[in-house]
Amino acid sequence: MTTGSSEGRGAAGARLPDRIAFLGFGLIGGSIALALRAAGYTGRLAAWTPAGSDPRAGLDRQVLDAAPRAAAEALDGAGLVILAGPPMAVMAALDQLAGPLRAALARGATITDVASTKGLIVGRAEDLGLPFVGGHPMAGRESTGFESATADLFVDRPWVIVAPDGTAKADLDCVEALARATGAGPITMSAIDHDLAVAAISHLPLIAAAALVESVAADTERWPTARDLAAGGWRDMTRLARGDAEMGGGIIATNARPIASAVRAYRDALDSWLVELDRLMDESAPAVPGPADVERVREKLESARAILESEPRA
Repeated sequence: MTTGSSEGRGAAGARLPDRIAFLGFGLIGGSIALALRAAGYTGRLAAWTPAGSDPRAGLDRQVLDAAPRAAAEALDGAGLVILAGPPMAVMAALDQLAGPLRAALARGATITDVASTKGLIVGRAEDLGLPFVGGHPMAGRESTGFESATADLFVDRPWVIVAPDGTAKADLDCVEALARATGAGPITMSAIDHDLAVAAISHLPLIAAAALVESVAADTERWPTARDLAAGGWRDMTRLARGDAEMGGGIIATNARPIASAVRAYRDALDSWLVELDRLMDESAPAVPGPADVERVREKLESARAILESEPRA
């Protein structure tokens, strides 16, 4: 894993092509456009989505210069194409760019994406022979759409860059400049290293949140009362389960193997908690837990807290 040197946002934006196209324009794509404008980028920004509502909103707010009805029109003359949709939409867009949209792709254009998985996407782009550099800005929220976009979403956040073997320096430089212009810090790593890491810190929490809801709501007799009593802890633990199900489904489907490994490790950790709970409920145990019982549980909680406290400060 490597990181690039610092560079001012304005200077980075000045290194970008004077035309940028978005295929997909929701929270992430919209936030990129807002961030570029905040950094002083004056080039042409065009966006296309199947429905067209978010690009029209971007045009109304004067963030975009064009919101055409056809993807080919958005691509017109663009030196950088940003695929800003869910993983499966990005895969479909790559197929289109290698097929029906190939003629609309500007000569020398760079293609990148912002999807949360990289292995299958980068592999598909390589197979199709496209000038592609994978990207993943490590920022987001459970709300979706351009209306949720903000200019500061990426400030001081990592932006993972996955460059396939043989990537042209010009393409890599372009995507690094994009990351810096939004205020993010580009980090170069392999697709597998990226997918293993985000499976643990991003995709596993999504499944854990959904499983928590499933497990609690399965008790239909107690769920209504529990739901009425739920407060901050429940809200925080289930936040990811409130997000875009289509996006989450595509993420899980395109990173299944690393996620499965992370889920198994999580299951093992839960099993270790069950051991402690079973020990507390053992028939031979005293009716009231003793100091030793409380200490064992405290040590497990303290161990988790110590790990979190050792993390670098954001």
